[in-house]
Amino acid sequence: MKTGRNDPCPCGSGKKYKHCCLGKGEGEQRSGPAQAFADEIAAAAEEQPFESLEELNAFTTELTNERNRWALTEFCGLSSEQMAHLLYAPFTSPETVRFSVDIKPRPDVEIMGIFLALVHAIGDSGLKATAKGNLPLKFCKSLAQEMREAADDRRSLRIGGIRSEIDLEQLHCTRLVAELAGLIRKYRGHFVMTRKCKDMLSRQDHGGIYFELFKAYTTRFNWAYRDMYPEAEIVQPSFLYTLFLLASLGDQQRHQQFYEDRFLTAFPMVIDMFAETGYSTAESSARHCYVLRALDRFAAFFGLAELVSDAQAVYGNRYIIRKTDLLDRFVTFSRGTASVKDE
Repeated sequence: MKTGRNDPCPCGSGKKYKHCCLGKGEGEQRSGPAQAFADEIAAAAEEQPFESLEELNAFTTELTNERNRWALTEFCGLSSEQMAHLLYAPFTSPETVRFSVDIKPRPDVEIMGIFLALVHAIGDSGLKATAKGNLPLKFCKSLAQEMREAADDRRSLRIGGIRSEIDLEQLHCTRLVAELAGLIRKYRGHFVMTRKCKDMLSRQDHGGIYFELFKAYTTRFNWAYRDMYPEAEIVQPSFLYTLFLLASLGDQQRHQQFYEDRFLTAFPMVIDMFAETGYSTAESSARHCYVLRALDRFAAFFGLAELVSDAQAVYGNRYIIRKTDLLDRFVTFSRGTASVKDE
């Protein structure tokens, strides 16, 4: 049977076929984990001949399940099974990852601060949209000034002249995500809060609001909309792997390259999603895209990581990264089902 693009890759990596071996030469696939798996089955058949096809299928299924539970170095100790949970069932795999809404994210968490300012401006009367359907310029300029006064060096670089909502990129993104989360909507030319939003605010359920924004941002909002890089689809679906790396290794400050390296080790195929240019290699572009989308505009945007500009960087923006206490309070990972492979 032909392997579908969205089926698990037959090489045993735990990734989708389209993100792994699709497009690779037949010989290249045979030299990898798939061939090793076939050799293992052949060796088992020689030692203990199977009396029926059903018996062979049962053995193969059990062997596959066992291999999928092995802790893999390229996944920083996660198994293929656990990685599949993070990629394809991020909010329905409690055996691997759990979230807590019993948190109180501080207003200085960027997306929460912007969202609270937005709903305060909306109030009970609503906020009149522009002819193009954007937030009014007066509000955008006022919020931009507040953000400039409170911003660190990293965030202040993104706040320039404001001629419309789109020029204040963080606000534009937050407004779109809040709509996707069902917290605000447009009604008769005005932005208004939904009943769900009003109810959560009345209960001061900021943890619940944060979780709704988090789910909408990770599963419904297209991260590529915020930059000029290619889609590079694997960067967004692997958002929980990024948080896993931060949760496991982010106690101390580390240079961004530390996380770049581990992401590319887990998903080397992402480099093929970028083209080489006259000023950047495909790998360099993949690294920059990962840092921008996953660490800066996701983890830091949601207050789950702290990014500080590297003062020793010769050129460009380079960051020193550490996790925040909010990450440990918000998400918990478990490696309990992964087993160590016998060498």
